Amino acid sequence: MDLNSCHPQYVGLLRKSYKLILIGGLKSCRPFRWRPDRTIQGNSVKYQARHSLMTAVVAATLTACGGGGDDPAPVSTDRPEGVFGGKLTGSTSSDFQMLVLENGELWSLYGVETPTTFGVAGFVQGTIGATGTSFSSSNARDYGFVPALVGSAAGTFNKAAGTISGTVSAGPQSVSFTGGPIAGSLYNYNSPASIAAVSGSWTLDSLAGDTIFLTVQVNGNLSATTTSGCNFTGAVTPRASGKNVFDAAVTFGPSPCALPNQSASGIAVAYPISGGQTQLLVALQDSTRMVGTAAFGVR
Repeated sequence: MDLNSCHPQYVGLLRKSYKLILIGGLKSCRPFRWRPDRTIQGNSVKYQARHSLMTAVVAATLTACGGGGDDPAPVSTDRPEGVFGGKLTGSTSSDFQMLVLENGELWSLYGVETPTTFGVAGFVQGTIGATGTSFSSSNARDYGFVPALVGSAAGTFNKAAGTISGTVSAGPQSVSFTGGPIAGSLYNYNSPASIAAVSGSWTLDSLAGDTIFLTVQVNGNLSATTTSGCNFTGAVTPRASGKNVFDAAVTFGPSPCALPNQSASGIAVAYPISGGQTQLLVALQDSTRMVGTAAFGVR
């Protein structure tokens, strides 16, 4: 599909995406944001009067719960790992925060960073492999759209300096990224995740504009409801690698949830910010890797 044939509004949104290669079956340029009036059934989007997306909050999206898939790049033991933050070029989102996990799983949230929070506009998930100081990913998914857009990326990294840079391409479009250690960040990737950091009550914003009221128990079990009336339950578990990341699993309730009576899995990250507050960033994908969303909040 030629992006230049799309409506200018859609071209702008496509350029915003961190990864942009289109799925072969995508028949239009229309971007996707999970909305209250849509229900996802299989690979289709069905409209429902005033129904809300079930943008389940506590799971962000990692392969630990089944998210790699689709011919991932070969995983090298000498690859970038940890957290990176930086700037995007060629995108309407200016900032990104990226996690590369011990198994090569990549999670990169993009949006706008302010002095008090990181506002998430979307995220990319995939698997990277590395040779020397070069890396690549052939199975990236951009969850700013549904079906999710399939992408690829390539770049270089300096493991000692903790820096990373590269380009993501889709047809004639490309987005460049350059990042490294996040200045002033209090997040320690190498410290084991603690349930105490996420237990209690949270009020989160979703990509769809929905508000999620989440409660995490001291044993990691969670329950939540949205302003649209979608309920879900699940659990978060500190990652077995001992890194400061949570694996998460969620089961949605019936309609008006966007994935009624279905499950999703992912990751969550919580870290201290200035003023004694804590930021929670999450991303979520279904088992087909066709639908995903993210949520964020501070308490």
